Amino acid sequence: MGLAFSINTPVLAQEGNIPPLEEPEVEESEKEPVRSSRKRFSLKLPPAAMELFDAIRQGNTKAIEAVFRPMEFREPIATIPAEGRFGVGFYGWEGLNFLKINPNSIKYEEDVEDRLKEISFSGRMGSFLEMEGGQTNLSYALFGKSYVDILTGLGVRYSSIFPFPRMELREDLIITGPPTVPGSWGIDRKFSPSVLEMNIVSSYIMRWHPKWFIHLKYSYGVNYTRFYKDERMDSSPYGTGTSSAYSIGLKIITESPTEARYAWGLELRHIFHNIRKINDPLEITPITGMKLPKLGLFFTFSAFYGGRKTAGDEAKKLFLDQDYIAARPKFLEFMNAYPNHARMPRAKKLLDITNKRIPQQLYAEGSNLQGREDMDAAAKKYVEALTTAEDTLVDKLQDRLDELVEFYIAGGIELFESRQYEEALASLGKAAILTEEGKRAQNNLRAKIVMAQGNDLAAAGLYTLAIEKYDAVPELDRTLTVEARRAGMNAAIRMVGDVNKASDMASLRLALKSLKTARDMFAPAEFKYNDYITSLEAQLSATDSIAVRREMGRSLDEAREVLQRRHMPRLETGMLVSDVEDLLGTPDEVVEEVRGKDGNYQMWIYNLPDRQKRLLYFENYILFKIKTG
Repeated sequence: MGLAFSINTPVLAQEGNIPPLEEPEVEESEKEPVRSSRKRFSLKLPPAAMELFDAIRQGNTKAIEAVFRPMEFREPIATIPAEGRFGVGFYGWEGLNFLKINPNSIKYEEDVEDRLKEISFSGRMGSFLEMEGGQTNLSYALFGKSYVDILTGLGVRYSSIFPFPRMELREDLIITGPPTVPGSWGIDRKFSPSVLEMNIVSSYIMRWHPKWFIHLKYSYGVNYTRFYKDERMDSSPYGTGTSSAYSIGLKIITESPTEARYAWGLELRHIFHNIRKINDPLEITPITGMKLPKLGLFFTFSAFYGGRKTAGDEAKKLFLDQDYIAARPKFLEFMNAYPNHARMPRAKKLLDITNKRIPQQLYAEGSNLQGREDMDAAAKKYVEALTTAEDTLVDKLQDRLDELVEFYIAGGIELFESRQYEEALASLGKAAILTEEGKRAQNNLRAKIVMAQGNDLAAAGLYTLAIEKYDAVPELDRTLTVEARRAGMNAAIRMVGDVNKASDMASLRLALKSLKTARDMFAPAEFKYNDYITSLEAQLSATDSIAVRREMGRSLDEAREVLQRRHMPRLETGMLVSDVEDLLGTPDEVVEEVRGKDGNYQMWIYNLPDRQKRLLYFENYILFKIKTG
């Protein structure tokens, strides 16, 4: 197995393949040579190397991901508004003198004979104080994306030499004070340089963990240097030049209730001052230039914004732990929260791989659950895996589902035989959800249960209910149609033979229907109940004739009553009490009031259905108002 790369060059059309285009004639020497072959470059790797290459490409190798792509979905660090550091530095001494200052580090005028000597430990150790501000992730600020945390800002640094007294720690390690300036220079000073710098700062932050990071820093700028020191520091003479520094450090992150975050730690830094120009208006120094290399250990503290761990980092950890089901919602959460993140293509790639591997994980989890006989949970895993599984996995999932269906069917049959019908149907209902075979088994069991219920009803003499059960069997399972029709026929015969059970018309009609259905299904030699059909038809026909005559008489009576009501006078105001009583009959209640000799008022109350009432008002025995309520 190998990995092949190919680079194809275009092949010009051969004669006879493509009609030639009309082109201006050119000299033979000016024609382009025709290339009829293609170049192919092939790189073959051994299977083990190919497997490792695929694992790295798909992000499966924890070690590779931890080293080369740590916390790749974190928030970018947007800015470091303030950062300070204080440290102690040295130039080296005997045995560790790789950065030492010696007389060759200082340039003098040509006619100078006396030079600085005995530049020992004390002249090579000092303190540093540095402040930086406004460091900004320019890529994130300008384009809204940041692949790496590189920030740029400005910084100010001050360094000076410690004035240690002379001490002899060992024979080969002597601490002396700052070297004394030779008397021929005409000044009473000590050589103790101090440097003030203004730098452009660039920081590179490498993250392997949410709680700490590696900080790489480089700065470059200009310096202002003073050489001598006594009771006061003179501004003359002084030198100017350039300074550069680079450092590496470890910082611990401290969270805060605000958006700002804090980091503190230690840095190892190398600083190099190159004093190229000396300003000496009083002409008190023969020094014309100087180089000051320093190595320092710094304590640093800074405030910064951004760099937080995101759901994408959580998703990747779950991905590497092969928990793809839990990783998928985390990837989606990250993509919704950070749609413009620089690592979005990588997140989409890992999400695509996650989606492809989720069915495999579900299959494995389902197999584990099935092995522990947790069949319901295993079935859920298999069904969920089927929705997105590739063809190579579908057959394996289907085999597992078939095993579960067999399990549910066997359990359902066992419950059916013990007459636990509801539990049996519940077991077969699970099988029906999984496969078509499960549905067929469920319908068959339902049909058998209905048959059993019909047999129980027939044995109890409830032939009408039994026949209804038998009639429902073919719709559930056609394979039991003959058995159901035979049982229905027997129940009909027994019902007709039992006068007490077959006295109502509905039962007789159901028995006739069952017998006719059986006659149509069975052969004439097998069906011997035509006399029953004839007898039932005659009995039902006679009964129907009587019922028809009764219905016709009832309809005529209703018609007469309607016509009679149509010819009756209508109730209306102005009628006398005698006319109202002839039309509506005696009222249910009468309320009467007499006002003097000529005033008689009455209210007749008729009770109507639904608690309604009809109120009639009379004045001097004449109806003047009708109200219903």
